[in-house]
Amino acid sequence: MIGNKKNVAACMVFTLFLSACGTIKEHTHKAETAPAPVMPVPTRAQLAWHDMELYAFIHFGLNTFNDLEWGYGDTPASTFNPPHLHVEQWVTTLKAAGMKGVILTAKHHDGFCLWPTKTTDYSVKNSPWKNGRGDLVRELSDACRKHGLKFGLYLSPWDRHHAEYGREEYRTVFLEQIRELTSSYGTLFEYWFDGANGGTGWYGGTNESRQIDPQTYYRYHLGGELLRKNNPDIMIFGGTEPTIRWVGNERGVAGETNWNGYDYAREKHYTQAQWGMSDADQWLPAECDVSIRPGWFYHQREDHQVKSAAELVNLYYKSVGRGATLLLNCPIDLEGRIPREDSLSLMAFYRDISHRFTDNLIAGKAKVRISASAVRSKKFSAEKLTDGDNETFWATPDSVTAATVEVTFEQPVVINNIMLREYLPLGQRISRFSIDFERPDGSIVKDHITDSLTTIGHKRLLRFRRIEVKTFRLHIEESRGPVCLSELGAYRVDEPLIAPEVRIDANDSLLLFARDPDSELFYAIDRGVPVRYEHPVLLPDSARMVTAYARRIPGGKESKQTVKELGVSHRFMQIKEDLGAEVHRLFDGSGFSAFRLPDGVRRLTLCIRDRQGQPAAMAVNRLVYTPDQQRDARGHIQRYRVLSEGKILAEGEFQNIKNNPIPVEIPFSKAVRTDTIVFEVLKTVDDEPFCSIGDLELMRAD
Repeated sequence: MIGNKKNVAACMVFTLFLSACGTIKEHTHKAETAPAPVMPVPTRAQLAWHDMELYAFIHFGLNTFNDLEWGYGDTPASTFNPPHLHVEQWVTTLKAAGMKGVILTAKHHDGFCLWPTKTTDYSVKNSPWKNGRGDLVRELSDACRKHGLKFGLYLSPWDRHHAEYGREEYRTVFLEQIRELTSSYGTLFEYWFDGANGGTGWYGGTNESRQIDPQTYYRYHLGGELLRKNNPDIMIFGGTEPTIRWVGNERGVAGETNWNGYDYAREKHYTQAQWGMSDADQWLPAECDVSIRPGWFYHQREDHQVKSAAELVNLYYKSVGRGATLLLNCPIDLEGRIPREDSLSLMAFYRDISHRFTDNLIAGKAKVRISASAVRSKKFSAEKLTDGDNETFWATPDSVTAATVEVTFEQPVVINNIMLREYLPLGQRISRFSIDFERPDGSIVKDHITDSLTTIGHKRLLRFRRIEVKTFRLHIEESRGPVCLSELGAYRVDEPLIAPEVRIDANDSLLLFARDPDSELFYAIDRGVPVRYEHPVLLPDSARMVTAYARRIPGGKESKQTVKELGVSHRFMQIKEDLGAEVHRLFDGSGFSAFRLPDGVRRLTLCIRDRQGQPAAMAVNRLVYTPDQQRDARGHIQRYRVLSEGKILAEGEFQNIKNNPIPVEIPFSKAVRTDTIVFEVLKTVDDEPFCSIGDLELMRAD
């Protein structure tokens, strides 16, 4: 425990005593001055960046037209020619989706520049777009200013096109590109230096691998000086001069414990960045980056994988709701626009989060009483938690590092969200807290919130099942110095009622996944009576269908049903060929745990076996093939053949599997009773030398 352990223990005992007795009596001290800062503390610019919370990433360039994520650097500049590029559509869409700013990939690893730089010919000036007179950085920066959004830039240090990359000349080129971008396009709120550095590339036609030491080669200290010269409040991501940190994953998720301090010199693995460091000397808050699609650039094959509004809401809770910011990537399509599917999802997402937090049940309400077990003075009273002013805060005396806030409603209310916010100008302090709820009948409910209740930081959003309460108590149990809390909110949120996800794993266990915390799940096997789902359920061999739905708690409203037809039991499926232990991934019900066939293998013999491992013939009439669903997946099957006992049951081609890799059924010419099915891969997309399969399911005919 941090701080004076005797004082903390005494205060906790006192708090528990007061809680047991009912309303907490405030103990007010006369200190009118704010507590001393607990280091590190954020700069004014970092605080403004924290308040942005949500902003957009734009990936667009030659990769878009090559269907690539990382270009090699050899694509002609003439490839860049979006027919209907419309930055106004980008900016108005993103502003309507609640974004506070936009960051553009001005140059990705392929080296192609989206502005007419003087440093290289590999730019928009040598493309047919606008007859070589276009400047995408200019257009987007102007549109952002017009619509009140902040503007930022991404510049890849790695340049797979430039002939001098890895040599002295490119070091000068790189700094000159920074100078151009930071002196010609207005105020920038953030600048990104990507961490991918060195490797194979075109490099002026040499087609070789070049390695550098990124810490010294790019001279980031000089780059930082250029960035701050015209943009003194700029946030810098990456390099050796960062003012913010990568969260350590590209899933858009911060740790439930998330300290704003960090020390890269002590970092043992980049995943540590999810949690930060409680004892670091530098304020380096986390930025969560994630794409609305699997890839960062646009790929038509991912049109069916756009994150839903519900998925984006979940990411918001796991990023902004854990004290980080959310940088949400929105790829631009081949036409030069944000795709319709993405736009609809973004709008629905922002409508949802906007409605969630409009009615704070304890702010400005005359029939709500709020008190604290310890108050520094009237200037720092508990009422400051609900005055709607982030610059005021509740604070405890210097000697008090554990205290309780009690909120009592005149009439019982139902809540399922709580929002907390620390006063960060004086540093991040709270390291452990708890919340208990008192029901109208006087019973106390603890551990209702399943999240780890450790740090709070800029904002902590807690999401839990609805509970009717008359009183709830926030117990600050550990703090690095006096408590300084600026906001407290309680909300009743109408979570969207969404049908559960259904999966059958390799052991034939039924797995259901809820989409919101306010529902309980039910399932029925075949057409049986629905049963409440509590844990994975082993399905009987005879099962043919599973139906599942969610039911709202309370109220009883039910979602639409998810219906899943079941094929041959996964436990009965084997592969005749010796392909290693991981071959079970072919039958685990998930397209994301793909199995890659060894190079040259183009034939799979699917065998049906009973519990004793003996052949067990069954009537089957189709095969369901799920392509690899992982990001950047390749090796999709394009042409195929299915046989049984040497006779062809199906042969054909998946016409659009590259652009739309969704599960597809292969119907047989007739149902057959057999214990062996042969699946042959005749051709892979783009003639890849390997084949990667997400999942296979052999469907019964009886």
